Amino acid sequence: MGRRVNFYLDDDLIEALNQHTQVSPLSRSEIVAIALRRLLRDERRRVHVDVPATEMARRIAAGELPSRRLDGPRLRALPPPWEN
Repeated sequence: MGRRVNFYLDDDLIEALNQHTQVSPLSRSEIVAIALRRLLRDERRRVHVDVPATEMARRIAAGELPSRRLDGPRLRALPPPWEN
């Protein structure tokens, strides 16, 4: 079940939608809903890029990976600006 939503579209987009509706078995509402679902799905995929550092931080925070202390020789091995 859906809800009625009102929004404004440019005239050229409405004309293209009407032309497509004439040759499609789908209604305008169904076409718009399908297009919006595809757009949102593609945007979620584009935004949800797995960055290794982010994934590793999530796993450390969840306790799946042990965190390593950064002291002594490891700290000295890092380049500036860590040497204050």
